Amino acid sequence: MVLLAISCVLVAAAGVTVGAATGTSSSSSTAARLAAAGRYASAVAIDEAIAARGGPLYALTTGASGAAETAAEETVLGWAGALGRRGNVDEAVSLYRSVNDPSLRGQALEALATLLLKTATANALVAQYPSAIQRLAEISTLAPATRAGLQAARELPVDQAGEAGVLITSGRAADAVVLLDAVLKESSTLASATAISLLPTALLDAGEQALANGSYHEALTALDRLSTSFPRTPEAAQAAAMLGAPQIVSGTLVTHAGAAVSGRVRLSSNYKAEPGGMYQTSAPFYYATADAAGDFTFSSVPIGGPYVLEVFSAGNWTTLINPSTNQPANPVAVSALIPVNLTFVVLPS
Repeated sequence: MVLLAISCVLVAAAGVTVGAATGTSSSSSTAARLAAAGRYASAVAIDEAIAARGGPLYALTTGASGAAETAAEETVLGWAGALGRRGNVDEAVSLYRSVNDPSLRGQALEALATLLLKTATANALVAQYPSAIQRLAEISTLAPATRAGLQAARELPVDQAGEAGVLITSGRAADAVVLLDAVLKESSTLASATAISLLPTALLDAGEQALANGSYHEALTALDRLSTSFPRTPEAAQAAAMLGAPQIVSGTLVTHAGAAVSGRVRLSSNYKAEPGGMYQTSAPFYYATADAAGDFTFSSVPIGGPYVLEVFSAGNWTTLINPSTNQPANPVAVSALIPVNLTFVVLPS
């Protein structure tokens, strides 16, 4: 009786084990059919369930778990490819990145990089350079050693140069200069040639835009670089004219008590101290008139100096002198691009 009972148990266990094996095989076949029909999520779910099975019931299918894991990731590859063909690039990239099986990882990275490169190329063809550059940067981060990754590294500076051209025409020349400098550092023959051809225009526009915004230091930096680096270009000639242009000198005449003083003022080009505490100024002179509020403006004073400020009073031109040095109290130096504001000029009592 005991032997009979044991025999029954063994037969039952064998039957369950065989049934489990049959079920596993059937599930694997179902997953394969679902994947072929494009029902990737369902197929992956079945394969992952098979991969999670274990214990004595599955003794006849000990290799099924590993095979199911591989099958699941193969399905993920097919799913990612289908998404990429439909234009769902980010979803496809996410799936490719999820593949960890060593036998499939290289294939996933190659497919990922190829998809991103194809997308970047399509974006660049319609001048959508920011998107193209983003995709190429993704490749350099995720799959730089792939064939498409190497191609992306060559394509990146070309697209950056293209984006710089768009930035120039859209009024963002300073950003274009930064991008073109980056291109030159990447040692791409084609892209470097484009960058060099664009830089004079970019620098001139950057200088003009900075000047219009009152950013005199940035304007001076851009125009100086243009004149130095590209001296024979038409843009450099324009920069030289801007750098040499006369500037505005303004201020307000007041008394020690702060009351406004109106009247004629001038800038003298030369100053010479004479014996006995005397002094002499000489031409060329530049003239202006302070209004009732004491405000005056010299509209066009050549770069240089220091100029000497003088006030017409009681029929004579009076130079404002610092008594401790016997030198002009308000010397005016005019620099390239930068208007001079003397603020308040206090007249002697």
